[in-house]
Amino acid sequence: MADYALVDLDQRPDLAPRVLSMFAAAGPGPGHVVCGIPPRMGLEPGAGDLAATLGVLIALSGRRIAGVLAVCPYSAEQVTLWGPLIPDPREQPRVLPLLVQEVRQALREGNYASMRAPVDQRNRTLRAWLLAAGFQPWKDFHCYEHELVGHRHADLGPVQVAARDDFEAVARVLQACFPDSDHCRVSLVQRENEGYRHYLLRDGGQVVGAAAVQAGGRRSWLKLIGIDPAARGRHLSRALLAGILAAEAKLNHQRIGLEVFADNRPAIALYERAGFLRAWTASLLVAPA
Repeated sequence: MADYALVDLDQRPDLAPRVLSMFAAAGPGPGHVVCGIPPRMGLEPGAGDLAATLGVLIALSGRRIAGVLAVCPYSAEQVTLWGPLIPDPREQPRVLPLLVQEVRQALREGNYASMRAPVDQRNRTLRAWLLAAGFQPWKDFHCYEHELVGHRHADLGPVQVAARDDFEAVARVLQACFPDSDHCRVSLVQRENEGYRHYLLRDGGQVVGAAAVQAGGRRSWLKLIGIDPAARGRHLSRALLAGILAAEAKLNHQRIGLEVFADNRPAIALYERAGFLRAWTASLLVAPA
């Protein structure tokens, strides 16, 4: 029976190329291991993705990597798991508990309360592993994508890129639409330094719509989009989304992606009407730290 040693990637940076190749091989499909960094979901991972995690735990059997589990930031109280990735299913009964137990200990020491794991619904093996490890289903979400080439000559209409003088109004709309989001808990200046762009839509001189888009290489990521509750019912969300697509296309992004909960039918209808196509569906499993 194999013995396993647990190491952090920071301790063994020489293992990074092998870890990346393992994650790259587990792309969309029946064996998909969904990246825990939303704008990078479904894309081939790079060194920057590993650097953006809170840590990468590796189980070694001699020189062989028997398992990998990356921990990605989500909120002040919760993290998102990327994995676990265990190449040999026969080793799951020993490797999975080691990885999860070690991560749980680290999370408790860091005062995190819980962890979430996105699992592609086609990857039934990973789902079964996590359920056996004490995770519980929470919600399903869809990953959608839209090709932007056809929008490069489109007009932004009433949509504008938010200037710093607009940040207060943009934050007001986003907070009203997403009271549980931590996006506006820091300044939008800081968020833009982190790679976000913000858009707004005015109606009657007032900012009634806002969105946050995250940079992600050739594919950008629509994190938040919303219309002030007092201004809903006038199809303003369609105009806001159309302007965002035009603006992102003019920045030479090839695609834009997003995630939406499977039970959010109005949002799904908006995205599909605008030409977004579903790439896959995933389940969010959660567990206490």
